[in-house]
Amino acid sequence: MSPARLVGLFVILTLLFGLMGARLFVLQVVERDEFQQIAARQRETKIEFPARRGTVLDRNGQTLSISVDLQVVYSDPSLIDDPQGVAAELAPLLGEKPVSLIPSLTGTFEGDQFEYVARQVDPGVAKRIARKELPGIFLEAEPKRFYPNDRLASHLLGFVNVDGSVMEGVEAQYNDVLEGRPGVVHFETDTFGHQLPQADSVYEQPRPGRSILLTIDKDIQYFTESALADAVKEYNAISGTAILMRPQTGEILALANVPDFDPNSYSTFDNDERRNRALADVYEPGSIFKAITLAAALSEGVVTPTSTFTVPDQLQVADRVIHDSSPHPTERMSVHRIITESSNVGTVMVGQKLGAEALDHYVHRFGFGTPTGLDFPGESPGIVRPLEDWSGSSIGNIPIGQGVAVTPLQMVSSYATIANDGIWVEPKLLAGTVDGDAEVEPADPPASRRVLSRGVAGTVTDIFTDVVGEGTGLEAQIPGYEVAGKTGTAQKVLAEGGYGDDYFASFAGYAPAKRPEIAAIVILDSPTPIYGGLTAAPTFKHIVQRALRELAVAPTHNAEEAVKAIEADEDSLLPARD
Repeated sequence: MSPARLVGLFVILTLLFGLMGARLFVLQVVERDEFQQIAARQRETKIEFPARRGTVLDRNGQTLSISVDLQVVYSDPSLIDDPQGVAAELAPLLGEKPVSLIPSLTGTFEGDQFEYVARQVDPGVAKRIARKELPGIFLEAEPKRFYPNDRLASHLLGFVNVDGSVMEGVEAQYNDVLEGRPGVVHFETDTFGHQLPQADSVYEQPRPGRSILLTIDKDIQYFTESALADAVKEYNAISGTAILMRPQTGEILALANVPDFDPNSYSTFDNDERRNRALADVYEPGSIFKAITLAAALSEGVVTPTSTFTVPDQLQVADRVIHDSSPHPTERMSVHRIITESSNVGTVMVGQKLGAEALDHYVHRFGFGTPTGLDFPGESPGIVRPLEDWSGSSIGNIPIGQGVAVTPLQMVSSYATIANDGIWVEPKLLAGTVDGDAEVEPADPPASRRVLSRGVAGTVTDIFTDVVGEGTGLEAQIPGYEVAGKTGTAQKVLAEGGYGDDYFASFAGYAPAKRPEIAAIVILDSPTPIYGGLTAAPTFKHIVQRALRELAVAPTHNAEEAVKAIEADEDSLLPARD
């Protein structure tokens, strides 16, 4: 090889070794800390212990869900010389066979220093285990979520599983507040994942979560659930939903569904029982949606309560024929009468005079087609067809609550808007958070917007008061209180399209009519009889009458009559479950 070639080869090798040296310098000096951290993370294993979750309280500070301290029993197999002997001591206390405990006492690999033996052990059993002072056996507090009122508010609360993973309800919605920081055991492992016997383990104490204060009233919630369950049974309904809220603040006082479930044993209930119908289900609301058509038409000035229409008992709209609930001759009907007698044909004629664009505007203004802002897990926005997709028959469907799908919460919020002088207030479930010193930090105030003028809201209230006083809502009357509201009997949509022979019966309203403290809705799925005025309305009366008493709302008239009604109802006023 020529000298020139040797020089060239030498230069190339020198450059290569220089580059390798530079790379080694970067790895070992410049990036040393980063790679040390990567190596440490690869060697480190951690096991978490759940922190004590914050308590969920009702508006009065009564407990709805709480974490109770059970114990986790774990072993350090490297300290156990006689696994069979330890198993024989532990098995009777844990209700297990000795052979089933052997793997957790011998470990799964050489040098194993941590294995679970049993979880969520009763404190009494844990004390008996501790007194035995068994080598290599340790105990640590492990919170278990407990729901002391069993099924009460189950769809609101949700549940937490054995590992502390939240699944549903406010447990999931406010998990970042409730969960705290888990405790952690750190230890090092080799490249095969085996614990290094010479390495020490490090334990970090868990930090408990904050508690939350809900707007729910435990007593009103209990009575609402009981009355709803009675109604579902009495009217042979498939299911039922009821919601009570404060119109001025948006606070939800009670939210009940039947069927329900026990979050202490949630795994024994199916998805249908655990489904929160009040927020997750949508349905065509039928006649209670006439409130939106009426309010929109009054707001736009196209009608007044005394405006009259020539109303037949059926009306062709595009490819659809609208019928009233019973045959009648063509007659002149005022807007007031159309609503109090719940004329479908008359309401469609009001909707036609209002026009599709204006009706669509108010449908969205009331909040239909979007989530309410409650941010509850699984809440549906409802289904509202864009205006450009309306068919020729839409103006014959939507004014009477067909061709639009809503949630019960959206529907009661619209009635609360009318009750609140036309101001929509975002539904609210969180009243505040509570720290370890029992200091309450109030939740942010809910959003609000004006939907109707005060005058229009008052006019709708006057008409709805007559619906209860002399129209289809007679069964919603509460002695001593003026009630405003509207009945609904809506055909159920079939899965394949069209309508079947089953109905949703509903009543939505508020009381006292002129100074509303409560807005409420009751919905029954396929009751017998089918009519909202005969099933949902009396259920509404039963629930709201009790709620008015619980809130100490003074009668608006005839206090003596109200007192007699309370006394007559005394046997049904059961205490809330502890």
